[in-house]
Amino acid sequence: MRELFVDRYCGALLDTERTTPFGEDTIVWTVRGHMFAAYAIGGEGVSVRMSGKIEAQQMVGQGRATSPDYLRGGGWVLLPWDTPFDELRSRINKSYRLVRDDGNRES
Repeated sequence: MRELFVDRYCGALLDTERTTPFGEDTIVWTVRGHMFAAYAIGGEGVSVRMSGKIEAQQMVGQGRATSPDYLRGGGWVLLPWDTPFDELRSRINKSYRLVRDDGNRES
């Protein structure tokens, strides 16, 4: 059910695309070609980008997220599927805005 929530929410954001560049079991959401959210079907949660490594470490230290095995560095965290919907929405939206506004704009 959370995977469907992520897909519906991400799909409603401007200029996003659902892709499977690593195989059919790994869903990657991009904005203007750059990843802002990802999850493995049947996996533990959704990975999102934080504003930096310090914020990511704080989330992990608080037990609200873990470090994703497949996204080292760059301030990414894995939010477990039992994260409340409001927080999932907020973190996905923040990740989307960070990536969209990070100079990765179309020319």
